Amino acid sequence: MKKAWVVMPLFITGLTFGTVEKPPCSHPQDSLQFTVMSHPQTTKKAIQLIERFEGVEEDAYLDQVGVATIGAGMTKYPDGSFVRLGDHCSKQVCRGYLESMIENEYIPALAAIPGWTRLGPARQAVLISFAWNLGKNFYGGDGFETISNVLGDGAYDPGVYKQMPGALSLYVTANGKVLEGLKRRRNEEGELWMSEDDGVTAFTCVTSTFLKKAAIPSIYLSNNGRQGFEANEFIEVVAVDEVPEDPHAWVTLKDSGERWAIYLPHWQEQNAKSSLDVWEKVDWDDFSSHVSKHLTVGQILQYDARRKPEVGSKEEEELFNLAGQFDLIVDAWQGPLGVVSGYRPEPMNTRVGGVPGSYHTKGMALDIYPIGESIGYFYQWISRRWSGGLGDGRTRGFVHIDTRGDGEFHPKADAKPCCLWSYE
Repeated sequence: MKKAWVVMPLFITGLTFGTVEKPPCSHPQDSLQFTVMSHPQTTKKAIQLIERFEGVEEDAYLDQVGVATIGAGMTKYPDGSFVRLGDHCSKQVCRGYLESMIENEYIPALAAIPGWTRLGPARQAVLISFAWNLGKNFYGGDGFETISNVLGDGAYDPGVYKQMPGALSLYVTANGKVLEGLKRRRNEEGELWMSEDDGVTAFTCVTSTFLKKAAIPSIYLSNNGRQGFEANEFIEVVAVDEVPEDPHAWVTLKDSGERWAIYLPHWQEQNAKSSLDVWEKVDWDDFSSHVSKHLTVGQILQYDARRKPEVGSKEEEELFNLAGQFDLIVDAWQGPLGVVSGYRPEPMNTRVGGVPGSYHTKGMALDIYPIGESIGYFYQWISRRWSGGLGDGRTRGFVHIDTRGDGEFHPKADAKPCCLWSYE
């Protein structure tokens, strides 16, 4: 989330040469099944990387090892038929084939790599580029021990991911010869990998609380099913997964890789930046970056890089507006507010069980709660000051707000929700 030619051994059989009829060219169909395995921007970034190094040839040719090849290094089409000399395919359709193969073959294979879903689009794209060059089943295979070890260990200790550029640099030979094109490719893949952080986030507990083996009240858990923390203690996590319509979240601890549930009202993100007087350019790859004075990227994306909106999109525009309204609410409330759920692209919304067409998918909704204060009192307070959609989730520990109908905050308590419902 791209030049030298090394063809996957899987494809080097069964070739016939001569003038042949080309297979039909068609665009791949979208598939939610595969989209949810990767960040929405992953395929786009991978295509850019692959095409930059492979090039795009519209007419079939013989590659360095004598295999008929077309497009960005394709030796067979998405339907499994082999490329033959005499085939022709426009650049647009070749790209469609490439996209189809990435989403239908490569991402499902690479999704078996530990920690795949926690990687951002740039790192996922690097692995797709590497796999396109050397085979989609490289992880755990003979000759790929170094890169497999880095990926496997990095899933539990993200600091190990810093070794990836060195690991990539080992795979620069073809037929026993070091190729300068492969060296450049591995170097660029390594630089792109390091351009993305490890997604480590710190949470500080605001009151005595527990890490829990189930997203239920701690009184129902034995001492083996919970781990106590005192106020001001903190944890570092590499993944945060929301529990739909619930104030709990699942976190994966940085050092141990263990997965625990936390009750979000008892924890607060340890922001790396202080509050800002004005908005600044948002870095959607940095969870600590502020979207507005009181709202961070991590809070909006639920610390999940796959939820990153496209820069300049309608969704991003709506998120900026929503963040401004959130600031007004926090300033008027005069206390901190937590976020249970924020922006969810449609595939992610489906995956977590959200309602189809939810305003969360449009960048227009937040599920929020007061930190250290009564959720009941907060609901009564905001219900007189919010003119958009308002969902009563008090029994679940949150209040849903969305900006439908130009919904906005009214500090004078002279508003009424345009749409009101309960989650019970």
